[in-house]
Amino acid sequence: MSRFFNLWFLFLVFFFSHGLTVQAQSSVGISLHPATIEETMNLGQSKKFTITVNNLSDQDQSYYLYKRDIVGASDSGVPIFAEENIDRTEFGASLWVVFETVTIDIPAHGNTSFSFTITVPNDASTGTHFAGIFVSRQSQKLQQSGVAVGYDVANIISIRVAGEVEEKATIRHFSTDNYIYDTPEVTFNIKIENNGNTLLRPTGPLIINNMFGKQVGMVIFNSSLAGIFPGSTREFEVNWVKEDLGLGSYEAIISFSFGEDGYKQTISSSVTFLVLPMNIIIPVLSFLLMLLIVTYFIIKNYTDRELALHTAIIGNRRLVRSRHSGSWIALFSLAITFLIIIIFMVLLLVVFAKWL
Repeated sequence: MSRFFNLWFLFLVFFFSHGLTVQAQSSVGISLHPATIEETMNLGQSKKFTITVNNLSDQDQSYYLYKRDIVGASDSGVPIFAEENIDRTEFGASLWVVFETVTIDIPAHGNTSFSFTITVPNDASTGTHFAGIFVSRQSQKLQQSGVAVGYDVANIISIRVAGEVEEKATIRHFSTDNYIYDTPEVTFNIKIENNGNTLLRPTGPLIINNMFGKQVGMVIFNSSLAGIFPGSTREFEVNWVKEDLGLGSYEAIISFSFGEDGYKQTISSSVTFLVLPMNIIIPVLSFLLMLLIVTYFIIKNYTDRELALHTAIIGNRRLVRSRHSGSWIALFSLAITFLIIIIFMVLLLVVFAKWL
């Protein structure tokens, strides 16, 4: 059996959902209510909890109960459970749990409840402690033998021990999936590390400003209040779509807060990206290039005709001076053309700025 095991992502993801009141359902015929238990308790305090198990199958079933510590979490936020008596951490709470029974029988499409007591030791460390309460079709002995075939569904327990806790977080990574975009449809990637000893639920605005400093968009980061396990990192993805046209450089600023009310902390970071709508830029540049080429040939044709006229009237000595004069005329005309192009591009940028 592997050192750590993950059980059915469908219900495990609920661990980091805030305020769950719905049932965590499994396609294999069990649902638990509540899906999570979050409680603040004092040192030495005991409290009784009850979980209801629904048998969604068409047959009577017997189920076994067991518990596990949570020893960490993946970058996507999926909890990692330890095997029994292995890899206990300071954040574990399975030893605090005492079942009133370890087996339950449920008729087809029926339900039953079981109770357990959580007692916080007097020497427990402050911060958040975690465990999973599992309902299984197989006993632990069969599971440990490696021949069990069945499924497990878990309720996640989060116990915050009252006292001074350390709430500390670091932004490990904040970027976009690309640097240049054709359209203002951007995906932001944020990786946050929890350096404290309690569960954090960071949330806050992600503001997008254009190159003129004007705010053009805002999305709420982690609006679902997904949590980050102590001592672990978690990756988040935020999408922003701007319905209007976009052009130029943009800056995204994320400012999220975390911690208990009255002790909120805020961390900020920023990233820049470009929006270059090539379906507009390429035709405009092509037009300007054609304008430049046409202007060049018009000036060249005009200069050649002037030189030919001077050659016929004045002669070879004056021709040299006329050629020099024609060159200066061509350069001056090209400079005027470039100036017109620059003014045109500035005006185009100003027009775009109304939609930026």
